[in-house]
Amino acid sequence: MRADKIFLMAKKEESKKDERLEKLKYIGLGALVVAILGGSFVLFWQINRQNSTQSDPYKDANSMQSQVSDLNKKIEDLNKALDDAKSSSSSTTVKTTTQKGTVAGASTDVSGQVNLNTASASELDSLSGIGTTYAQRIIEYRESSGGFKSIEEIENVKGIGPATFEKIKDQITI
Repeated sequence: MRADKIFLMAKKEESKKDERLEKLKYIGLGALVVAILGGSFVLFWQINRQNSTQSDPYKDANSMQSQVSDLNKKIEDLNKALDDAKSSSSSTTVKTTTQKGTVAGASTDVSGQVNLNTASASELDSLSGIGTTYAQRIIEYRESSGGFKSIEEIENVKGIGPATFEKIKDQITI
């Protein structure tokens, strides 16, 4: 009987060993499935993240092209306004359009000439050979005489003679 008992115990022991091996197989297989699924998840997550952060390479180019087109249109409009102003030989105040609205332009002629009758001291100061002192004298003369009737009249301002007039005559208007 003892041999039967030993045989049964050995068989039971072998059965337990088989069960442990079977459990280890399932644990290993489960770990492998988890690793594959986890790796797949990470791979898909990275691909999705990469796709979401990548913008359309042509989107920025299209946006820039649109901005360039808008700027070109504005340049054309300004050139047309400049041509219109040049053709009407008056030195009226020009209105310029910006993105914020319409703003009155400086008191200079469209051709870049400074109007002696409307220019500020800083605009007069920008003329060749005219500093802040002469700019103030021009304004004082303008106020006392009721304005300039011709550009040559600037020679009546103390300190401005024929040499200075020759330098600035193409830069001034009335």
